[in-house]
Amino acid sequence: MAKNYPNLYASGNDSISLEQRFYLKEEVTRGTMVYPAATDFFFTMPGGAINFEAPFESSPQRSGRHHSSVLEQKNSTAWNFSTYFNIDTTLGAANVAEIDPAFRVLWKSLLGKETATAGAVYDPSETPDLTFTLMEVGDKWARQTIGAFVMSNNVQLPGDGQATCEWAGNAGESYLIGIGQSTADNNTTNDIVVGAGESERFEVGGAVMIIKGDNSRSADTPDGSPRLITAINTTTDTISLGGAVLADADGSGGAGTEIYLVYYEADDAALSAINDIQTGLVGSVSIANLGTSCFRSLGLNINGNHELVDYCYGTKNLSGKYYVPGDRLTVEVSLSFNLSDEMVEFLHKVKRFEGQAITAIVGDVAGRHGKFEIPSAIFNYPGFSLPDTGSIPVEFSGTAFESAFTAADEITVSFI
Repeated sequence: MAKNYPNLYASGNDSISLEQRFYLKEEVTRGTMVYPAATDFFFTMPGGAINFEAPFESSPQRSGRHHSSVLEQKNSTAWNFSTYFNIDTTLGAANVAEIDPAFRVLWKSLLGKETATAGAVYDPSETPDLTFTLMEVGDKWARQTIGAFVMSNNVQLPGDGQATCEWAGNAGESYLIGIGQSTADNNTTNDIVVGAGESERFEVGGAVMIIKGDNSRSADTPDGSPRLITAINTTTDTISLGGAVLADADGSGGAGTEIYLVYYEADDAALSAINDIQTGLVGSVSIANLGTSCFRSLGLNINGNHELVDYCYGTKNLSGKYYVPGDRLTVEVSLSFNLSDEMVEFLHKVKRFEGQAITAIVGDVAGRHGKFEIPSAIFNYPGFSLPDTGSIPVEFSGTAFESAFTAADEITVSFI
């Protein structure tokens, strides 16, 4: 059932978290909003968010004992969400369609290079060079960001839980957009007059659509073609929109003919995303020349360590290029398996700082699956203590290195 925006406007309920949805689409030009389609939706786990902060401090100017004015500081926008590995296992041959379009953008933003000939393969041999528009959509509100990029991804492959990714990054600007009602005839203008005080539910730069009383979309804002807010007059509650003069925005015909100015969202009746979770019950972890077949867990913390461009004069937000890939890509590897005779051999190799080649499979290797390859992980020599009973787990932590100078292959992520 499609979302009913007039009902949401009329509802006296507070917003609920279960209505949260994320959409993501690569930008053509850094920081210029693009409009995600229904196919740019993707499943996330509970708890993700786009977080906008506008900090300030009290002015230290001498003005007596009382706080009298504020000094604005740089705004910041950060985002995070966790996901499962949704891989389309129904495909007969390796294809980029194994994963959602949004995840193709995320992996490319994280690692830099995508090879899309037989499946989708990502490696750090090219420097990340893209941004995307990320929209977090609720029921009565939506958060829209531009100039977004991935900073890090934490992959967890536990033996006693589900395989997950925890994504995190930043963005250039964020707009919080709500829903307003108009009972005016807004045709032949670029202005929408909303109810008293409702202009405060919008921000200049946000993307909106016009919804009719029957929940259909106005011809002025068909699916995929919202309008950007160019100005807001909070005295007259007038929202000015970019684009052509409005011709299908008359809300003056009485009850049932009102129109609604709403945050942009792709037609949710056509939402499309892969819902084929690979939990890790089928898969494997292996280390070259190590015989054990039982690994308790593998963790990969992949961090681009980008420099945030939050220092440009005359701007409140990230600006310019938004980020600079100015520091080393770091892949931290954590590994746990039981003390055994193979472990003793492995500990001696670790003590000599030998690089360990690691391969992890998520899903059925005979079909469509995910694959992580690290040619050379060097671990710190671990200590371990004995529990009262049972097996003796040993925890390793280390760093992934390229296999040779300039190889730029410390990690490769494949969906094949």
